[in-house]
Amino acid sequence: MAAGQLIAIVDADSAPIRRLIHHARDQAQLTYATQGRSPRTVIISHLLAPWPLIPPKICDRTTPAPGTWHLTLSALQAETITHRLIMHPNVPRSALSASKPPNPMDIRLINIGFGNIVSANRVVAIVSPESAPIKRLITDARERGQLVDATYGRRTRAVIVMDFGHVILSAIQPETVANRFVTPKDTAPKDL
Repeated sequence: MAAGQLIAIVDADSAPIRRLIHHARDQAQLTYATQGRSPRTVIISHLLAPWPLIPPKICDRTTPAPGTWHLTLSALQAETITHRLIMHPNVPRSALSASKPPNPMDIRLINIGFGNIVSANRVVAIVSPESAPIKRLITDARERGQLVDATYGRRTRAVIVMDFGHVILSAIQPETVANRFVTPKDTAPKDL
């Protein structure tokens, strides 16, 4: 998977995510990669081209239906998928960077609470849900089917806006999410 395709990796157990799965099934934007087991994780992707969404160790290389976004159900835990996305040597190349080999450092994933993960490269803003414009943004995303509720039924404290319209709700503070984007300065040893 190219870094530009991943939106989020979320747990499949909450009611809002089950509604999102149902909507994706109705729109033919759902791939089952569970191999007969119950789904634990939902991978939400933005489609740049119709190719397999995740490495072959995770699913059976099915081609998704065309569209602007796609859900893949997996029987694996989010941590396992994250590790395989970053470390898998045979990650398919992006159509935009087909001449270069994939760089594992291109995929930067941020935990937004309860094991739910978003692609740091796709985040436009992290805001508080208190203002009326943000509440309208959430309502509009829900109506378009682009709202991902990753709060586990808790109060929404952060609204994460992705670069092509998806809105993700988190139960942790915006400052906490923002601090997870900050990386420590270069830790390479200094020459003596």
